[in-house]
Amino acid sequence: MDVEEQLRQNETLSAVGLLAAEVAHEIRNPLTVMKMLYHSLDLKFPRGDPRTEDAKIMGQKMDHLNRIVEQILDFTRVNEPVLTEVNLNQLIDDLGLLTRHKLVQQGIRLVRDLQPNLPLVTADATQLEQAFLNLTLNAVDAMPRGGRLTISTRAQKPRAGGVLAKQVVIEFIDTGGGMSEEQRKRAFSSMLKSTKRKGTGLGLAIVRRVVEAHRGKVEIKSRPGKGTLISIILPL
Repeated sequence: MDVEEQLRQNETLSAVGLLAAEVAHEIRNPLTVMKMLYHSLDLKFPRGDPRTEDAKIMGQKMDHLNRIVEQILDFTRVNEPVLTEVNLNQLIDDLGLLTRHKLVQQGIRLVRDLQPNLPLVTADATQLEQAFLNLTLNAVDAMPRGGRLTISTRAQKPRAGGVLAKQVVIEFIDTGGGMSEEQRKRAFSSMLKSTKRKGTGLGLAIVRRVVEAHRGKVEIKSRPGKGTLISIILPL
């Protein structure tokens, strides 16, 4: 298996976990309503009425569904970030080594504009690496005829004039075809609502989940024919 196949497989596995969590949440809400209504009906039938057994089975099956949902949610919670101090510049340098052959094959020049002595962030290095990989692969997909991918990092101080940096910004800028307003609105939508089956539809949903798990946020700026800029903002 080559590097690209491995990256795509990692993306798919992450997407499966994300989809499982979304499905579990979507099922739990109506199931909770059904259980509340079932108990409020207080179904009682005359002795010997076969509906008594039917009502009992209905209650048991709803409890069974609830246990399945909880098991799925417990499984997806295993993917909560394991926090350590992370050197983002080193992570991006490693990413460049990992994807260099793919970028060369696609005629894409990687430019790294990394702020020296960037503060360490408290994060899960593996999850951030996955997010950065997804953004890189999405940029590659956006530039089928080649182009330039710029990855930059910088510490950002509070706008009120504080001295110490409060957050770190990581930007991925490609020279691809850009996105329409509608595409931007749907870029980070949940997988259950996405009409795209692969590529950006999975990758950006995973990126958003990873960043939000780190108490950060993702922003996107893009216009048709003008490329795309995706910013990840992480707190220090």
